[in-house]
Amino acid sequence: MVYHRDVSYDPDLTTVPAADILTQYQQLSQSGALENLEMLRRENRELDRLVSDAAVLVALPTIPAMLDFTIDKLLERFVPEFLGFIIEPPRGARLSQFCYRNLKPSDETVPIESYRKLKQFFLTKPFSERYETIRKETGLIAGIHNFAPELVFPLRGISGLYGLVVLGRTVLGNEYSDLERMYVDRLMRFLAVGIQNGLHHYSSITDPKTGLYNHEFFMRRLEEEMARCKRNGSKAAVLMLDVDHFKRFNDQYGHMAGDEALESLATELKKAMRTGDAVARFGGEEFCVLAVECDEGGARDIAERIRECIEAMPIEFGGETLKITVSVGICMLDLESTPKQLLDDADKALYASKAGGRNQCTLFRPGFLGRATLARATRAATEPQGAKQASTPAAQRTD
Repeated sequence: MVYHRDVSYDPDLTTVPAADILTQYQQLSQSGALENLEMLRRENRELDRLVSDAAVLVALPTIPAMLDFTIDKLLERFVPEFLGFIIEPPRGARLSQFCYRNLKPSDETVPIESYRKLKQFFLTKPFSERYETIRKETGLIAGIHNFAPELVFPLRGISGLYGLVVLGRTVLGNEYSDLERMYVDRLMRFLAVGIQNGLHHYSSITDPKTGLYNHEFFMRRLEEEMARCKRNGSKAAVLMLDVDHFKRFNDQYGHMAGDEALESLATELKKAMRTGDAVARFGGEEFCVLAVECDEGGARDIAERIRECIEAMPIEFGGETLKITVSVGICMLDLESTPKQLLDDADKALYASKAGGRNQCTLFRPGFLGRATLARATRAATEPQGAKQASTPAAQRTD
């Protein structure tokens, strides 16, 4: 069956003459409505790009990656003479600064006093501001005019103001357009959220005193490495370190000196680590290292390098140069063991290093003979002094 639709002529639907359309267009153009419409279209396009960029930005895993992405997006629009990111970490008083000249990394830094004055201004100002406006309200800020700042953006998160972004004038000397400023202002707000997420994540996985990974993160990293080794057939090792006679060091020089020693040791450990390795503070004066892609010989070399670096490390405190040493226990990853068992075995090897006279490295060897050797060393260390002397020939005894 075929259905037919009746089409009737409506006399009210008449064709509008082209001259009338042109007249209406001219009227809209003269009134500014078309210009406003085009502006809204450009803003909508910018917002669409901003939403896409923001989705990528907040998903990036590290702060350097976020800054690189931000710079790439700015480069699509303009090149500023100077760009500086000044960030206050949640812990510690030291500022983190990432500065660029013509969007290339620079060693320049914004003076701390300049940052503090700018920060004071933005404590009550939620949005970005031109530097000229800031200067008129606060007066000349020494040390900042060298960067020829044009705009300053606050970095805010749930904990409040924690940093600033200083944007210099463009290399071409042009003023930033309203659309450019709108895009940068909103991008910086998303960047602020991303950076604070990164800072909070970093705080959650690191030790506040040394900046090394904490126990919880290290255990997770160890589980991942064991799964990777099982999958790829590669080898890795766990190194357990303990500062020798640390209580005696604290008693002699004070706990502030002890803190300085731990921070210096952490710095040396970071320097000694390779890409992919992980180092954590397990508590007190005990540290743990995950050394990836290494066999027994490589693990011994890493342990010895760490031990020698720490032995040679000067600790400047109270006008004195102090020294510490560490004992190290090494355990190769046994894929049939659990992470806890690996750490227990590394701890046994560490104890053998202590028993053997300290400031040395010991490799844990699985099996009956290896465990018996470590047990014998442990018994020797815990044996009463009188019993040791009784079982030692007089010619071999030393004071």
